[in-house]
Amino acid sequence: MKQMLLPFWLGLGGTLGSGRQPFPWIHVSDLAGIIAHSLEPLAESPPPATQVLNGVAPALITNYEFTKELGRLLRRPTIFPVPGFVINGLMGSERAIILTQGQKVVPQRTLEAGFQYKYPDLTSALKEIVGS
Repeated sequence: MKQMLLPFWLGLGGTLGSGRQPFPWIHVSDLAGIIAHSLEPLAESPPPATQVLNGVAPALITNYEFTKELGRLLRRPTIFPVPGFVINGLMGSERAIILTQGQKVVPQRTLEAGFQYKYPDLTSALKEIVGS
C-alpha cells in the first residue's frame, strides 16, 4: 500500500494491465487477526498446523474496482493505466504476472473457522488506511 499511495496522491494512479484481473486484498489488522485466530485450538477443528487459511478479505474485487475506490477516497483521478509491459520491465515477468493476471482467492476455510473480519469490505479498509 505504501508504494501505491504516492502515485495516487500525485494523480498518477491507474489500473494495472487490463484491470479486469481478480485483485485479492486484506487489511493488515485482519491478516494479523487470522494468524492469531489460527493459533487458537478449537475442539471441533483440526489442529491449527493442519489447516490452511487464506489471508484475504471476503470481498472479491477486480484491480479496476480497487483502483477506482482508492482514487475516489483520495479524491484523485485514476486515468493512467500501467501497461503490462511496464510492470514486466519494473518487476520481472514472474513477479508481474501476479499483478497482471491476478488470482481469485476465496477465504472459505477462514470464514468456516469463525474468523470475524474487522474490515470485510474494501471501502472500510481503505478509509482506515487513508484516513477518509
